[in-house]
Amino acid sequence: MKPIYFPFTCIFDVSAEMISAIFGQPVVYRPSSKNLPEIMQELAKTEAIDIRIPVKKDENKLDAMLKEYKSWLNLHLGDKRGMTSFFKTHADKIPFFDDTFTAQIKADIRKNTQQKQPEVKPDPLFNARIFLAIAQEFDAQNWEINQKLFMVDKMQQDIIKNIKGEIDSSFVENAENSLLESYDPGAYMTADRIKAWALLMQHDPQESGLFITNSSSAFEYLIDKASRTEIIVSFDSIPLQKNSFEKADKWRDDFIKQLEIIARNPWLTSTDKIACPCFAKNSDTKVSLTLAVVPGQTPHEFFAGCFGYNHSASKEESQFQNTLLGLVRPF
Repeated sequence: MKPIYFPFTCIFDVSAEMISAIFGQPVVYRPSSKNLPEIMQELAKTEAIDIRIPVKKDENKLDAMLKEYKSWLNLHLGDKRGMTSFFKTHADKIPFFDDTFTAQIKADIRKNTQQKQPEVKPDPLFNARIFLAIAQEFDAQNWEINQKLFMVDKMQQDIIKNIKGEIDSSFVENAENSLLESYDPGAYMTADRIKAWALLMQHDPQESGLFITNSSSAFEYLIDKASRTEIIVSFDSIPLQKNSFEKADKWRDDFIKQLEIIARNPWLTSTDKIACPCFAKNSDTKVSLTLAVVPGQTPHEFFAGCFGYNHSASKEESQFQNTLLGLVRPF
């Protein structure tokens, strides 16, 4: 049972490392096979992540539409504001799910290009893929900004070292930890992100009962949407030590087996035998982990029910009787 990363279509090396250390290789959905970020190409080459494209049709059309939307954003918001301003200034709207908003953008594009095109029937899945494609560019820009802020802190310490001949190494470490702790890629348009991602997820024929995020906003939103949830795991500080792979692999294998049993079988409200982390205490990296179970709902039922989607798979056809939601954050 592989962990499925949600509700994003882009993952960075730090998040991939944290999730894989605890759950193994995460699955990352993509709205298209095009425009794969370089960092994800590298992660895929080393099999650090499993990239899946649940819907592959109309990729050229999607790419063309994405370019049109980017042109519209640049025209109305300017190159310097771009995707970041779009998400921040339209947080109260549901772009690409709101037919009026989509029609406005298309009308502006046609007005500027002097082209008359026939109206087409809205395609919720196609619109969701466009939204996810724009969201992943916003996330990439946001992460790049955060990385540059960290580099500024590091450069400041280098200057102090050159002047004073000493450096407070804990300052750099704390700055990096603070960057990771404050970074929440799902903070903007949380519901819209999950709605778009959930529609894409419904088209993946490969099932899993385990869904992991590094966004507190996304995790809390789904917990609130569920009719019933129970926290089954809550670890404040799990040390992740890179030089103790054999020990970590044994714990991870046992842990995943236990989670799979919980996901596949009727919920008995008992988690006494959940394996506790056995990593060495002197680790450089620590994370917090929270796991919740949504009893009696298959993953497709749960995500479809959150947003009113129709799902074709019946409960009898699913391998899983419960849905597991996990939050992994730097500690």
